[in-house]
Amino acid sequence: MLKKILVCCLMAVLVTATAWAQEDENGLTAAQLREKGINAEKIGLPELAERYYRRALESAEGDPTGETHRLLGILMEQKEYFDEAIMLLNQNNTSEALAHQAYCLLQLHDLDSASHCAQRAIEMDTASALAKTMMAYVETERDQHINAIAWANRALRSDPKFARGENVMGYIQYRKGNHTEAMRHFKKAIQLDSTLADAYYNLGTLYCMRNSQEMAIKLLKQGLRRNPRNIRLYTALAYAYRMRGDNNKALACYKQILEYDSLHTPTLNRIGTVYCGEGHYEEAIAYHKRALNIRPNDAVAYKYIGKAYIDWGKYDKAIQSFIRSTDLCKTDPETYMYLAELYGKQKKGERKQQTAYKKAARLGNKDAQTWLVKHGISW
Repeated sequence: MLKKILVCCLMAVLVTATAWAQEDENGLTAAQLREKGINAEKIGLPELAERYYRRALESAEGDPTGETHRLLGILMEQKEYFDEAIMLLNQNNTSEALAHQAYCLLQLHDLDSASHCAQRAIEMDTASALAKTMMAYVETERDQHINAIAWANRALRSDPKFARGENVMGYIQYRKGNHTEAMRHFKKAIQLDSTLADAYYNLGTLYCMRNSQEMAIKLLKQGLRRNPRNIRLYTALAYAYRMRGDNNKALACYKQILEYDSLHTPTLNRIGTVYCGEGHYEEAIAYHKRALNIRPNDAVAYKYIGKAYIDWGKYDKAIQSFIRSTDLCKTDPETYMYLAELYGKQKKGERKQQTAYKKAARLGNKDAQTWLVKHGISW
């Protein structure tokens, strides 16, 4: 009976979505399309929402206020298309858009730009708990934990029930190594907002790190009941299954994401890493190349191709892939570390090795800094 009810509910949603899509063809204004996008998000149809937002941007009226850019930018952030999200959010001159830009820039390891956006967001709205939370994230990534806690506390003073404030406080404690305290804050964030996907993601990931995969799986499934199509939660659930050694269920999670969004390149790359871990290097590289066919400037795909070539023992091809990755993204220290290690294997790679370590060190990589100090080299 329950299964029949669920099927009926799903059919009702699909019928509604189809009706909306048909109505979309009837010359709606940009404002009407935007409103339909908002409604689609509310009932858990992000793909339909994206379609409406993009149609609104393409309409004759365009988006003079930048409101549609903001909505679509936040949606792209949730889908982990951070570069596109930044470009969209940059068209909306509000504190909220700047705060979301800061978050996306952090994901791309661009701390200076993220800090600049967070500062501007705070200047535009000194009462914004979201903006202060983003500054807390920036300070955490800089390992300035005292400053980070101060900003998180400011966010919570602005809004004592701000779930994202508790979430960032948990992240700070996690980065400090205080896992028990981190879990307390993540749980409180979920209590304050039972739909906050980031808190479920962080807590589930922390359970995995503590070898409590079953707890993680239970929690993440709970989060998915609240956020039925959330890509990050499916990604975390896949990670939990991988930690448990169940790659088949992990792949099922990734393939579920692809059913929602067949062009989701981060998921294609993650499938590639599963196959790489199993020693299926050709299959792994094929998935990463599928991602590149969709997004030719995907630095992450080139990075993972390089890692697959390392495991395969094809070091020259690995170097070529990592160089291409750094050409596209100059702010990822891990890629420079891979290059440094590979150059170290070459007879005449000493100068290139030092250059790669210097670039990683300037981006804050502790291992690179230690290596340079040990060899008496400044950066």
